[in-house]
Amino acid sequence: MDHRFKEARIRAGMTATAAAKALGVSQTTVSNWDLGRKQPSLELLCKAADLYGVTTDYLLGREGIAESAAANTVRIAQEALPAFHGGPVWSSVYGWGLVDAIGNKVVFADQTMLPLSDAGELSAFPPAFSVGYHSLQPPISRQQLDQISMMWVEPISPDSFARKELRGWYRLHGSCVENEYGQRFYLDTYGAKWLAFETELDK
Repeated sequence: MDHRFKEARIRAGMTATAAAKALGVSQTTVSNWDLGRKQPSLELLCKAADLYGVTTDYLLGREGIAESAAANTVRIAQEALPAFHGGPVWSSVYGWGLVDAIGNKVVFADQTMLPLSDAGELSAFPPAFSVGYHSLQPPISRQQLDQISMMWVEPISPDSFARKELRGWYRLHGSCVENEYGQRFYLDTYGAKWLAFETELDK
């Protein structure tokens, strides 16, 4: 059988070490899957598919990447792209790309680089994709922040661990937004260091 674990892992922009940590297995195990020496359990097969943003059929060689991507993607609002910094996105025109919010561009697998505003329709893979579901919607405008009591915050940072640690629910608190742990983002850094998304309660 034509397994595609390594191809899917590389397309998702993950090292074998990072994939092993996320899946709770050893790096040797991931390498064995990549080389076709061993097969994962059904549970780990599903987890790997979610992590890499593909279907289990794709990993098992039963469908192409275009079919897999089309079946699992959800469109990202153009204004929300900075919240995907460092993460993989899918374009039906260019294929896989990585968002570089600091450089205001998307870098695709063939080394094509396009400004975020010119990258066209891009998609993500919820819930497997590491960015919160809220960030698939358009973010709140800077002017609206004063009118919303609670919001979902997505940090813009090259540090994936910091993004995971700091994302979540925040309340407006004077000149900043603050979460229950006292972590803050200041309003004057909005759009550069963080984006906010509306909650169902405020709609």
